Amino acid sequence: MRSLIWICRLAWPLLLVPALAVAQPGDAALRVERLRAGETLPLTGRLDHPAWQRAPRHAAFVEIEPDLDAAPAQATTVQLLSDDAALYIGIDARDDAPDAIRAPWVRHDQVTRSQDHVGVYLDPIGTRRAAQFFRVNAAGSLADGMHTAADNHEDLAPDFDWDAAVHRGPQGWTAVLRLPFAALRFADDPAAPWRLLVVRSLPRDQQHLLASARVPRESTSIVEALQPLQGVSPPSAHGFLSLRPSLTWRHVQSDAPGVGTGPSAEASLDLKWRPRAELVVDGTLNPDFSQVALDVPQLAGNARFALVLEEKRPFFFESSDLLRSPTEALYTRSISDPRAGLRATWRGASLAGTLFAVDDRGGGAVLLPGPYGTDTAAQPASRVVAGRTRWDAGDHQAGLLLATRRYEGDRGENTVIGPDWTWRGAGAWQWRAQWLQAHTTARADGGQLRRGPAQGGGRRWLQALYLGDREEFSATVDDTDAGFRHDSGFVGQAGTRKATVWAAQGWGGVGPLNEFWVNAETWQVIDKASGRTVERKFRPGVWVTAPGVVEAWFEVHLDSHQRLAADQPWQAERFADFGAVLTPGPRWPLLEIDAGAGRMVDAAEGIVRRGQRWQLRSQFRVGSRLEFEPRWDEVTLSGAGRPLFRERALQALAVWHLGPRSHLRAIVQRQTLARGDSQLPPLSSGSLIWSWRHSAGTVAYVGVSRAGDGDVRTREVFVKLQADVDQVTGLF
Repeated sequence: MRSLIWICRLAWPLLLVPALAVAQPGDAALRVERLRAGETLPLTGRLDHPAWQRAPRHAAFVEIEPDLDAAPAQATTVQLLSDDAALYIGIDARDDAPDAIRAPWVRHDQVTRSQDHVGVYLDPIGTRRAAQFFRVNAAGSLADGMHTAADNHEDLAPDFDWDAAVHRGPQGWTAVLRLPFAALRFADDPAAPWRLLVVRSLPRDQQHLLASARVPRESTSIVEALQPLQGVSPPSAHGFLSLRPSLTWRHVQSDAPGVGTGPSAEASLDLKWRPRAELVVDGTLNPDFSQVALDVPQLAGNARFALVLEEKRPFFFESSDLLRSPTEALYTRSISDPRAGLRATWRGASLAGTLFAVDDRGGGAVLLPGPYGTDTAAQPASRVVAGRTRWDAGDHQAGLLLATRRYEGDRGENTVIGPDWTWRGAGAWQWRAQWLQAHTTARADGGQLRRGPAQGGGRRWLQALYLGDREEFSATVDDTDAGFRHDSGFVGQAGTRKATVWAAQGWGGVGPLNEFWVNAETWQVIDKASGRTVERKFRPGVWVTAPGVVEAWFEVHLDSHQRLAADQPWQAERFADFGAVLTPGPRWPLLEIDAGAGRMVDAAEGIVRRGQRWQLRSQFRVGSRLEFEPRWDEVTLSGAGRPLFRERALQALAVWHLGPRSHLRAIVQRQTLARGDSQLPPLSSGSLIWSWRHSAGTVAYVGVSRAGDGDVRTREVFVKLQADVDQVTGLF
């Protein structure tokens, strides 16, 4: 509690910051030129077509990083064209040192700031609440996704049907993006304001980020700076029906009991239907949700709480930003193995929402949160209905979330419902709140779910956030009842009240650094039943950025205490964390380090030991086609001068690029866990996959994989083919 009082004293001057109006981004509109009747635009990446000569040029780019409002390091212009089917965005990225352009081939969604690339943020609804984004680097590799403004979250999982081409020349490079109206989510209202922002990444000795409009530092998200887009005329017949059948053939050999061996084939079907501009309907039948890429291993041997896994399954991508409530209450990976699913998404100027129903075979784990950790129960088959609606009104945003799961075999059900609210107040303040109420009859009994007496509980979450030019402050309260359970969400702790305070002060241009920040965070978690403190931490630190795409931080856990169970003693930790992300050079685009050392809690033994943890990831490029990415994660706890616990995960990934749309990828990983003289059998896996991607819906994979768990071995050969067949176009 002393640290909480101290940090509040540190942060109180921020409460006196005048409530100045948030600086509005420049309203300089971008204009779209319509292609003439019969005029076609080939996608070559060049800007020499006669239509580009008529299109207005926007050249008022400004640097937003590292020096806000500085003159751009290189000239950039953007032009826009459209026809009945698509919006075309032409970008001229001039460069007086074209040999320095960093233009590697990379996998889809691997376009990063270590490469020369351009990006487009597009909000066809015009509310600046969320934006689709599209990126292409100077080699023609693509990335896309959704950016949510309220929590400044960038989600690379959603994929849209679009294309781009680039052209390299003696004066730099040019790019043309083709965004079909069928891939964009807009309202059927000609007065609805479309908004767009173009950015350019220019990595040299200094990392420059340019934009077509100014992005104030106090903005919660780049989406707030989107410019008006004038002259857009989407076709009046913009409905479509798209079918994506796929076929997966496998041949499996396994020593594991109960695992079928031999060849098998499964067909699946995905459907996307837009009967009107605001409404999109998705359907899936027997979807193939297998991962052609192995998940990154996560160390869990010394963890008390469940770990979050990234969602990668296409059925859940449509308007995924609408599921992001203040507490991220809907966790779609709690749906393990669907037989079928149906989803409807509405996106209007003031009202938006998404609702899905899924028949799930189950087989995963149901989280059972408590004050001191997360237990699990086996997940039976179930039927799930979940969704969220959102209402936008100026500075206010209100939402309503519903999730209900009914288990087969009369094992009971779990339902969660509640509102959320966001208010962007005067100045740089933002307030967010959510209140959820749960009702559960599916009770855990010996690791299984069975119908039992109903239990209920609520979760109340409130946050005040201030983002100034060089100041940040937030205060958060999370109050969760012991009876609260969310089987379709992610809740690791229940029966607790947690208060968190964060404050930071930054300076620009400190010596050789671009930015220098000092920060401090403290939180305290109380067991509501006993009144005992479960956890208390005070963590001051520094964060810096420097030329060469360098970011580094250092934190010290000065007052770090936790209790592992109600009957266990108060454990005092003291350790330091260090991390850095940098780009050593064009052939070494990434080096990422995250490490900690000191006195850490051994969760299994309930005592504090001397420990250390490492997370190291790097990327190397050999020539223009080969990239190599090793990763090493390790946690070690020691006693009496020798290691008593060690968990290690090693992963090596290599990619041979056959072209911008095709590559060979090899992944090998090994995970070990040892405690004292006892060591669990190692987990190992490897795969070699050839992939070809024509579009988001037309892909092909051919691969082999092998996995081992002790003496159990599983081998697989597979082929997956998926095609995007537009059965009906423009009939509505």
